[in-house]
Amino acid sequence: MYTKPFIIYKKKWEGFIRYFSWKVKKYNLLSEIDENLEQIFITPFSQAKERWFEVKENDEKIISIIIDKEKKLTIEEFIETFEEKEIDLIWDLKDNFSKEEHEEIVKNVIKNEIWNWEWSNFCIAQKISWKIKEFEKNKALTIYKRILLSEYGSYLQFVFFDWNEFFIWASPERNVSIKNNVVRMNPISGTFRKAKYDNYWDFKKEFVNFLDDKKEINELFMCVDEELKMMSKICSSWWIIVWPILKEMSNLIHTEYLLSWESQMKKIDVFRESMWACTVVGSPIESAFKVVKKYENFDRRYYAWVITHLKKDSLDSSIMIRTLNINLDWWLEFCVWGSLTKDSVPENEYAEIQIKSKWVLNALLWITNKKTNFLEKYYLDDEVQELIQKRNQNLSKTWFFKQDFENLKTKEEQILIINNEDDFTNMIAHILKILWYKITLKRFNEIKINELENFDISLIWPGPWNPLDNTEKMQKNLEIIDYLYKNNKKFFWICLWHQLICRYLDVKVQKKEIPTQWEQIEINLFWELQKVAFYNTFAWFKENINCHCESLKSNPEKNIEFSNNEKTNEIYALKHKNFFSFQFHPESILTQNWLIILKENIEKLIQD
Repeated sequence: MYTKPFIIYKKKWEGFIRYFSWKVKKYNLLSEIDENLEQIFITPFSQAKERWFEVKENDEKIISIIIDKEKKLTIEEFIETFEEKEIDLIWDLKDNFSKEEHEEIVKNVIKNEIWNWEWSNFCIAQKISWKIKEFEKNKALTIYKRILLSEYGSYLQFVFFDWNEFFIWASPERNVSIKNNVVRMNPISGTFRKAKYDNYWDFKKEFVNFLDDKKEINELFMCVDEELKMMSKICSSWWIIVWPILKEMSNLIHTEYLLSWESQMKKIDVFRESMWACTVVGSPIESAFKVVKKYENFDRRYYAWVITHLKKDSLDSSIMIRTLNINLDWWLEFCVWGSLTKDSVPENEYAEIQIKSKWVLNALLWITNKKTNFLEKYYLDDEVQELIQKRNQNLSKTWFFKQDFENLKTKEEQILIINNEDDFTNMIAHILKILWYKITLKRFNEIKINELENFDISLIWPGPWNPLDNTEKMQKNLEIIDYLYKNNKKFFWICLWHQLICRYLDVKVQKKEIPTQWEQIEINLFWELQKVAFYNTFAWFKENINCHCESLKSNPEKNIEFSNNEKTNEIYALKHKNFFSFQFHPESILTQNWLIILKENIEKLIQD
């Protein structure tokens, strides 16, 4: 019934299909993969364990097909190679969560996670299963033919068979690619469903609203921030960010950016550090894995990670979403989700996964909508172009254009950057290295208190947690604060640790009425207006100083200066000769002048 393992795929920019085959090899770790051996492999979601992320697993392996034969075919030639078969589903539909269960999960994620911690968003999957009748290779090829003829604009369309199961579909999203030491990633967020529109004018009215939607815009910025964290660790020199790109597919239009940076890392190491896209788990990524594990009642197996083509001189990977997994018992499975945020409505989130499920089923059974390519003809529409370009007007230019730091002198100061489970620290380390500072980057639980004496400045960057908790993590950071503060050491603290220094100073920290996750707000920062990025659920307020901080009132020589919102009294920043503390994220793409803010304040700490 089944032939030897094979892979068929078509990339977006190629006018032909590639057909590969040879033998299957399985790996436990990415480090076992020979970079000089051409192969196509799929990586399980549980490979997150290589980065010490929490994840459900069932001993899945990395499955690789070592390339021996390759054949190029046109779509027409490919269709002639097999006999098309009818796809019959046995209507024994299985959902992992009922409507009521899914909506309850959404409520709990918003209430207990996003509104109670310093976390942004999460992707909690729903697994859907059907029994498919007498499945065999020609049925797999029939499904693939239907994808080829009905879908366009996807990054990769593929069939992968390894003796035991088929993986079939069309992925919209590149994970990471490497060629000539240039690394490229495509953060994607924002989905516009276009199937119901018959003409451009009806389409345009709604599409313009979508492009101007603040929630959609900021979700994409959040994804860019997450992938900039990865790129900052992977890459060592110049970078390019290509302005918002519209990706049109048969039923959808996505918004995305292109990040292109230079790296000297080995290909497999780049690939490992690119795990995982926030679009499949959430943000910040390490914490999102904990939440996904907590709420999902199944192992995702290979869903939501990648299929990768590795050559001696290149690597190209695509995220396995909208992917059918069919095993030899003829069970067909796939997953769908939406991105859960502070603004999510449970009923709407369930409706969204139902729409996505129906779209997959319709394509599977060859129930297709009329394909209308709106952007091909109207991409240069003035209003559309204005809205696309408008998105970048208030962003940090530092991340869009190469900065010339070649003439700067190497600094003598030793700077310690402490990571509190959020890789925003990678972005700070990347820039400070380019500014020629001497950098040491460590996680909070690796720090020994006595070694703090060895550094001129300690930068303690954000991390997800409740600042009011007395966990081991909070106690360790309060211990660090105590040492730095009492010994007149220089430090610069951000976001959650802005709240912790306030807690240390006996100022009341409290939960905000509405979290400000991935939002740009204009503030008065020590008498200068600045557009900056907020990712916070908790805050402290000026009136609490009068109630709780007698030591500051009675000791004016401490000279702590506050920057606050005059309407709400929320404290955005504080300044002292030995430290700065910001509630916002200066390193984010949403902080317009972040390089100036960072550079000037670090230099001021050094000079004082």
